Amino acid sequence: MPRRFLGIRLLLGFVALNTIMFLMLVISMTRSHPWLAYVLPGRFETGVNSSGYWVFFSLVLLVDAVTVLFAGLVLLLPAMREGAALDEQRLARHLVDRGGLSEEAKDSVLVAMREEVLFASSQIFIGRFVLFIGALVLAVAFFTVSLSFARALPNAEMFLNAGGPVQNSEVSLGAIEAFTADQIAATALLGAPEVYDLHFGTLTNNTENEPFSHFVFAFRTVLGLVLLLIVISFLRRGQKPALEKKTMQSVEAAAESEYD
Repeated sequence: MPRRFLGIRLLLGFVALNTIMFLMLVISMTRSHPWLAYVLPGRFETGVNSSGYWVFFSLVLLVDAVTVLFAGLVLLLPAMREGAALDEQRLARHLVDRGGLSEEAKDSVLVAMREEVLFASSQIFIGRFVLFIGALVLAVAFFTVSLSFARALPNAEMFLNAGGPVQNSEVSLGAIEAFTADQIAATALLGAPEVYDLHFGTLTNNTENEPFSHFVFAFRTVLGLVLLLIVISFLRRGQKPALEKKTMQSVEAAAESEYD
């Protein structure tokens, strides 16, 4: 069944995407004038102080997070749709009084249905796990992108505090960590921390810096949708298969006991 090899194809796509980005980095570093300097802010020098390369690494992590989330959606959504439609017990009851079918044929249908139920349940579990990992990677990527751009653009003003705009050069690592925690908490708790003025830090995004504000909005939107989908997957998971293999004899016996 081709769908059973979907995870392998997604993994190969993930490896191919990271290979392309690694080659882009190598090509840029081997040239006297790195081409990344034309599209990304920061300095592109040797050593750990090359802020431009840290920006590139943070964007790679962001792309990886989006890729993992996409893989989770591809695994989870079809399984949730098909798992909700599969009902082994209902089908068995329909087959009890169905004439024109042998017992062997009815048992074959039940066996095939059971395999589909097991497969849908496993796909929902795997897809949910991949989405959870993707959400964690996305949160880390949000932090690294915010930090790397703040270091690459020291004179810009990406953040605000009670006193007004703050230059990026004055923003500490801990402050960006607290800002990231505030965004995650506001997303997961439906904005309750903002309503009740509960914050980990003092920074907010500077609305005058539109690119960064758009990035914060996109992060919270995607993270919120992913968390909502994970919750829905728990509420609408595929039918849990019976522990014992169903046969038409067992179904008929159960039906007769109900009538009695």
